[in-house]
Amino acid sequence: MAGGRLALAFCLVVAFSCVCGSVKLTSESESIAVATKNGYMLADTETTLLDVPAGKPGYLTEQWFTSSPSQNNMNENTRIRIYVDNETVPSIDFMLLWGHGIGCAESIATQQGPWGTRRIGHEADGGIYNTYRIPFGRSIRVTAQNPGAGFYWYIGRGLRNVPLVVGEFELPSNTRLKLYKTEGQTLAPLEYLTAVTTPAEDTSGWLYMITFGGSSTDLTYLEGCFRAEVDDKPMQFLSSGTEDLFLSASYFNKGFFHDNHAGLTCFDEKGGTMSAYKFFEEDPVLFSKSLKLSWRNGEWPYHGEAPGACPITYEQHPGPT
Repeated sequence: MAGGRLALAFCLVVAFSCVCGSVKLTSESESIAVATKNGYMLADTETTLLDVPAGKPGYLTEQWFTSSPSQNNMNENTRIRIYVDNETVPSIDFMLLWGHGIGCAESIATQQGPWGTRRIGHEADGGIYNTYRIPFGRSIRVTAQNPGAGFYWYIGRGLRNVPLVVGEFELPSNTRLKLYKTEGQTLAPLEYLTAVTTPAEDTSGWLYMITFGGSSTDLTYLEGCFRAEVDDKPMQFLSSGTEDLFLSASYFNKGFFHDNHAGLTCFDEKGGTMSAYKFFEEDPVLFSKSLKLSWRNGEWPYHGEAPGACPITYEQHPGPT
């Protein structure tokens, strides 16, 4: 059992208040809209896709990325950086497909045919979109970089001076989306992986999305459970196995699926490889001080063909230290 690889997790670091009634637009509300046709990206050069100048606070509501099938420079090798409020180091920095819940090459991902959900989708050769709400205080800039040169198409939309609502929650004006990622780690059987540890200072927040990808000699690593340590409380299990977190079962034995809550985007049963996404928009994991998210490569005990089991209580089998 060679080990799973946790690719990335999105985490909103905010405080919360419930929305009562609809959000009202005012005469100060504004739309943001940018569309690029036949834009050109130089090889291995950071190219600006969207640059919203300094002004009123707001948030992105939609982004769409594509390129010509022959050049295909909007693929698994494309790095997206999002700079919020004149950051010199982007707080959101991801590979294009991983950022949309897809942990395999574009050529493999397109074999599933087009699919789309409320928050993410992959509708064609390219045609990759998201509707993540990405807030900013004054300005925001989005860039792309790929080892190859070629033409690209891009759409970005957003709002200014409109209250930020995600799911059933209206969020404060100082809300920011933070990206945590752990990549390329090989784990021994039963080894723990810490995927998210929020900063030491007291920060309230919401675990919004997880994208997970693993590759091994077989699928028994999917016995591994996700664990969360919230504030000063005892560890709690977020799943009874890996595929369970993504609302599937039996090692994803029915194959690909894509819905608003979760989906399986890449799967090779014989090769022990998979990637999946899970949104916590309808079932928020909240914290008021800190969050630590971990996953285990398999579980104890595991005896031959018998399934492994997550520990029943934290006291019986402590989590990672």
